[in-house]
Amino acid sequence: MPPIPEILKPKPTVEVVYAGGTILSLATTQGYREGGHVVDLVGLLEQHIPDFKDKVTLGNIDVAYTGLSENIDERYLEQIGEKVGNALGRSPRSVIVTHGTDSMEQTARALQARFGDELKTKKAKIILTGANDDISAPNTDAWDNLAFAFESTSSDAEPGVYVALHHKLIPADLVVKEPFNGVAMNYASSNDPAYQEAVRKQRERSQLLINELEASYGRKAEGTGVVDYPVNVVRPSHQELLDYIEANDVRAVLLTLYHSGTANTETPKLSIAELANKLSNERGVFCFAVTENGEPVNFGGYETSVKLHEAGIVPLGNMLHDVALAKLRLTSTSVSGDDLIGEMQTNRVGEIG
Repeated sequence: MPPIPEILKPKPTVEVVYAGGTILSLATTQGYREGGHVVDLVGLLEQHIPDFKDKVTLGNIDVAYTGLSENIDERYLEQIGEKVGNALGRSPRSVIVTHGTDSMEQTARALQARFGDELKTKKAKIILTGANDDISAPNTDAWDNLAFAFESTSSDAEPGVYVALHHKLIPADLVVKEPFNGVAMNYASSNDPAYQEAVRKQRERSQLLINELEASYGRKAEGTGVVDYPVNVVRPSHQELLDYIEANDVRAVLLTLYHSGTANTETPKLSIAELANKLSNERGVFCFAVTENGEPVNFGGYETSVKLHEAGIVPLGNMLHDVALAKLRLTSTSVSGDDLIGEMQTNRVGEIG
């Protein structure tokens, strides 16, 4: 039998779930982005790329979450999962989830764990996409990424959960953020040789800078009183950290933020801004910040990052995590009071590019 002409093939049905993030955010008059908005992304996509629906049948569009992805916690993951589950119940070929890039890979893995078996049975896909720039930016990547997500619903990829960004379709269990390339955040597959090489080079550069810092200070980076605390993850609370600081002599905490210089600031129990205020006011502990991928810390880009700035968290530019941790260990026991902030923000050997 000859192959069925493309024009006669049934178009796959695609459902859409909006789940917040930069792609659903709006710029404020103060210049930063805020969440909490509902935007008709699919309708706007049709204005930018009128033929995007030629190869799909559009099903329901639902809203699971409207905030920024750094504020997603276990409650919101459940809400997103519920909406995606409802969409899968209508047996589409794919469900597209628009989402923020800060925590997209975490949500992708949560959805894979929850729906992986069902997707195999139904031969369906869940595809997450988002944008580095909000839709008001002249050169936003939102429309290109969203169109690519729709194209990917017809791909030959196996049933499962994927991240679709910048023309890469990456399985949830492999998706990682690349070391920052100086231009924009990108996702990669952890088994991609180019990603592995970029990680190797970043680690090599980190070690070189650490060696030069140790030579500059005349000692090894073995100081105590510093806590390494990643906040680019979904946590139930910060009680474990607070208990540790209560029992130990801690002078500084290094916070690893999401790539856009953000962290959860929504509820008092989970807010990193509230945590930093508490540590400073009650324990005299300084909080410093780097990003997860080496992107420069920008405390003016989002409502969440503005709150981190207002809480007194000290940004360390594009200093790499391991370098920042080593420098804190080198300085925290020898530099007193506010001088520690000045020392950490002083570029001694090129650690701040």
